[in-house]
Amino acid sequence: MLRENIPLQKFRLSIFPLIIVIEIALSALFLSMPYYEGEFGVLSGRGYSLFFGWLLAIIPLFVIVGAILLFLSAFSLSNSPAKEFFHSDKKMQIVGFSTIFVVYLQIVSMAITQIYYVPFYPDLTSLYLLIIALSLFLPVLLYFMANFEIEPSATYALSHETPTRIKLAAIWLIFLTGVMQIFSTLWEILVVGLILLVVSFFFFQLNRLSVSLVPIVLIIHFALSAVMTAIAFLIMYSQIELFAGIDFDFGFTQQILFVVFVLIVPGLISIILGQSFFRKWLLAWVRSLYPETGMELIQYDYSDDDEEEE
Repeated sequence: MLRENIPLQKFRLSIFPLIIVIEIALSALFLSMPYYEGEFGVLSGRGYSLFFGWLLAIIPLFVIVGAILLFLSAFSLSNSPAKEFFHSDKKMQIVGFSTIFVVYLQIVSMAITQIYYVPFYPDLTSLYLLIIALSLFLPVLLYFMANFEIEPSATYALSHETPTRIKLAAIWLIFLTGVMQIFSTLWEILVVGLILLVVSFFFFQLNRLSVSLVPIVLIIHFALSAVMTAIAFLIMYSQIELFAGIDFDFGFTQQILFVVFVLIVPGLISIILGQSFFRKWLLAWVRSLYPETGMELIQYDYSDDDEEEE
């Protein structure tokens, strides 16, 4: 029997089995696929014979455990000693946030291993699509975490009553954090990604400072995208010649597509979402959720005045 009156109950019964199946498939794939076969000697071979193969295969197992626990929380478990654990909103939140962190760690680990190995070699497209797909899991799981409680004790960035612009910014920010790891062979991208992850977490909690900080972060991302777009167009032809010199097929069309979909479009999304935050009513709404002590009405005890008059 399923637990009664649980928001997103159907969500639990559909998305978590899907995540479990995908992660099992990924774990098996990382153990069986070849890594740079024949090109790096001891660094080449099947995944089961290499450290990075086992690393990439073990991380999905933690995601699977988290997904199974969240899936089981959809059932009543009335006669089970585990009922207290699975029906505890606080404990399920810990499990949920831990699973989100492990998914992010999985994305980072897949991207970092490109320094030595390239999964799905020689075509990187499949890896990029996989990172994008896993990055979509992050906002989906956050949406679940914001709405799964029977009696919500707090409002989050992805709660039902939250303004749409905050929801869109939260989804975009966490998705951008994951997708950025495609370039995590650059260690500065790892640092920026970690900062974005921390900002996203506090923004999800609707921390006042983070609500003020997020539009600034989005505007900075737009500015960097604009600068990188200008640089990309300035060095485009020299870059094409450089790629041609190393027999890498990355011509004019590929360069344009890269600039449009990796720099221009994300930058435009960030500036549109960033400027939408500059509304007085939005900050006032956030303040109304968690009023400061000085903003609260002080309860005055009128009994003392009555005693003095007597």
